[in-house]
Amino acid sequence: MNSCSKLLILLLITSILSATSQNTFEIWLNSSYDEYSRDMIMNSENDYVGIIYKSEDPSQDHVSYVYKISNDGVIFCKSFTKIDTLIKLDKIIEVSNSPIEYMICGTGHHQDSSANYWFSYFAKIDNNLNFIWERTYHLHNVHNYYRFPFYSQLLKKTSGGYLHANALYPAWNMFFFEFDEGGDSVNYHMYEGDSTGIVTGLTYNPDSTGYWAHISGGQYQSNSPEAQCVELNFQLEQIYVNFYPEYFQFDYTAKLLPDGNLIAASVYDNPWIPEEHISAFKFDNAFNILGECMLTDPDTANQRGHKSIDYYYPSDIYFGGTHNFQIGIWVPGPSWFVIGRLNKDFELENELYIGGDATYNLKTITATADSGVLITGTWYDYNSQSYERDVIILKLTKNDLITGMVENNMSNISSIIVYPNPGKQVLNIRTTRLGAYFYLWDKNGRLILSQEILEKTTLINTNKLPQGNYYWKLMSDNKIAESGIWTCIK
Repeated sequence: MNSCSKLLILLLITSILSATSQNTFEIWLNSSYDEYSRDMIMNSENDYVGIIYKSEDPSQDHVSYVYKISNDGVIFCKSFTKIDTLIKLDKIIEVSNSPIEYMICGTGHHQDSSANYWFSYFAKIDNNLNFIWERTYHLHNVHNYYRFPFYSQLLKKTSGGYLHANALYPAWNMFFFEFDEGGDSVNYHMYEGDSTGIVTGLTYNPDSTGYWAHISGGQYQSNSPEAQCVELNFQLEQIYVNFYPEYFQFDYTAKLLPDGNLIAASVYDNPWIPEEHISAFKFDNAFNILGECMLTDPDTANQRGHKSIDYYYPSDIYFGGTHNFQIGIWVPGPSWFVIGRLNKDFELENELYIGGDATYNLKTITATADSGVLITGTWYDYNSQSYERDVIILKLTKNDLITGMVENNMSNISSIIVYPNPGKQVLNIRTTRLGAYFYLWDKNGRLILSQEILEKTTLINTNKLPQGNYYWKLMSDNKIAESGIWTCIK
């Protein structure tokens, strides 16, 4: 073998190792602004690009920023609000990889007496976040100042150009708008009454002969499920309605797999059972359920907030939401990000809890080319007097690990939850570390319990334990994986 061939093989091996290596980082914006994360994607160079809102005063309008984060955590950002015009960006997609270009969309209004005179906003930007072009359109009744576009969605068409969808608040009408590569109008259709809903996502149908609009709140039949998938032809006419499961709730995310099956994440809220779960479902193209998975068996019922699902490789599907989500911005209680990883058979491989020491609200989940995942959300310290949220951006490996790349790791990350805490009659252990051992000691250091973990949820009867604090450890591969304190009350 000559030296040139050896060099080519060495370069190939180096390239493969670089592409498959697992990097992690943790970013806390932690500024004096109130911050809120919106959409986030990974581009074709494995960098991350997304939208973050900021405001000096939480009671005032937030300014939209587009952030670009390299795959090792280096940040660059740019404001997208003008001096006389407020722009609220919602969605970003990559539309070209040579050169890399993005399409962003949202809503806006002029900062004058016509503050309720909302328009739809579109812009094409390059990889340095510079404008290529921008457009504004009034895509609803402009004489009704109190109706504004809400929940913008965007899909790149395989034939060229783009499909945009939006709902109107508070009437909940919805419209679809097509425009070409230069931003010029191609087609438009408004729906009202029983044919409308809040559009939470756009995809092609499995055979690419039409569009699927994933909506919530449509009233297509009496007592119908809250979430529907409406099929549109290329003239934007509704031709069929598919229904998600009965207790599948807004707000949800849906994506098509390469094999034509559909995956979606939501809250599964059965009113007859006082429990909520962050759920993921897999459907065939007739909406028959092929698989389902429920995250969390908590001591609190509320799992609402934004739910997200994503994959880069169909063998690694990530989904999650917010455990113990509470309505409002400045809520006085703890919550957690909850992340799960599913394998190709839609079986739960890992479950991770992040938080519990403050109010956390998960926003996006972005599967990455190294089989890991990037998550964004907000953190709020309800014990402080500063009414501001900080954006958290975490890059996790496939095995849900944060490495030592950050000197001061602020996140409380756990692969186990012990609940209820405090508890009385029972202690539940929820973890995907099957084969690990759970140990419980009293305050005097006496071993009370040794339990091998064989199921994702293990129930232990504790009604004979005296009141007090107990110390627990989870041992995996002869190492301490997790530890904590559980309180027994009577």
